Amino acid sequence: MFNHIVELYRMIGRPALSSAGSFDYSGSPDELLQALIKLVSDLPSHYGEMNYHRVKSGLTSFEFTPISSGENSFFSDFSSLVQKTPSLGCGNPLINFYIVTEDWASDESVINTKNEKILKVCKLIKDLTKIAVSEHLQPSSYSLVFSTSSGNNKPPKTMVLQTKISSEILEIDIKKTSLIGSLASEENKGRIHLEERRAILNGAICEALDALPEDHPNRFVALLERWDLILDSYWQNFQIYIHSFSFEKVRKEFAQAELDYGAKLSSAFGDIAGKMLALPVSLIALITLYKATSAVEIFVTSLGLMMSSIILIGILLNQLLNIQRLNSSLSISFENLTKSIATYPKNLRRLILSAQQNIDRQKFVVTSTIIVFAVLALAPFIGALLFLMEHYAQYWHEWLLLNFHAS
Repeated sequence: MFNHIVELYRMIGRPALSSAGSFDYSGSPDELLQALIKLVSDLPSHYGEMNYHRVKSGLTSFEFTPISSGENSFFSDFSSLVQKTPSLGCGNPLINFYIVTEDWASDESVINTKNEKILKVCKLIKDLTKIAVSEHLQPSSYSLVFSTSSGNNKPPKTMVLQTKISSEILEIDIKKTSLIGSLASEENKGRIHLEERRAILNGAICEALDALPEDHPNRFVALLERWDLILDSYWQNFQIYIHSFSFEKVRKEFAQAELDYGAKLSSAFGDIAGKMLALPVSLIALITLYKATSAVEIFVTSLGLMMSSIILIGILLNQLLNIQRLNSSLSISFENLTKSIATYPKNLRRLILSAQQNIDRQKFVVTSTIIVFAVLALAPFIGALLFLMEHYAQYWHEWLLLNFHAS
């Protein structure tokens, strides 16, 4: 539909637009022209307005006012388009428009370099919203937050960037945008080091913004002008990161986590073993209880046996909680290390899975051992209780008869 307006404008010789932005014609009533005028007159109002159309005395005349901003607009030049289209700051280019001075419409197959620059900037804005730490959409721009973590004794940086554009973007030749496109693409979410690479680009952008004067009129345009420098900084920092990172480091961290877990577990078991030495003494004391004759001996020995069982159970429970904390700590460490396990080499993945299986088996052995210890720790208590029930069975029987049978 919009192409009919452009075709009509060209057919009448592309006259200069009036101060109101309209164009008119007065001439012979050509059949093709009349048909085109009819098509344009029937278009909805969001394509423009046919102010008048007259045919008399062998002449046809009309005046048409196209839209001056937004979709389906006529612009005098690309600078006018940028100034009148705030949606560009949100990364949303126009689809249908016509540039009068260049006689170029957006639906033409011929590529216009200035339009390509606008499209590239809009794509860059959309990609930056996915790279930034956070983005806030405003009527004519995004407010993007970029940050870099602290490191090498440097404090963290946080910078805010408004994606406001001006006609200056038409003079900037932005190249090498494929990098940010790949980092912003959701298809690459599982790629190795993606989050780290995004963080490195964040840092490079922060450094570029930090170098600008506080009162700079348009920081986003300045960012575009320094885009090549930002990419150079990114690649330098990325190389440093790659050289400082290796899978050997991951392997060592896994080995260290295993060693730390084993050492702490051995310490916990050593503590349990020391405390459980009291168990054989308690079991031997059962013999003393069965040989006791006086009520005092029976009372003291029984009380001692029951107390020893309660104390041992408490110790085992405390150690079990300690071991559970060790397991939780190990799980957190392994979770951090295995976040990107799919990106590790096969031999490293096999080592990690083998280590996890060994630790799972060790956890089972530990839990089973503590359960066995707990059962043994209850033996003195149960033995003393059975002795008391047997020794005082007559008294219990008489008491039950007295209190329940009589009622």
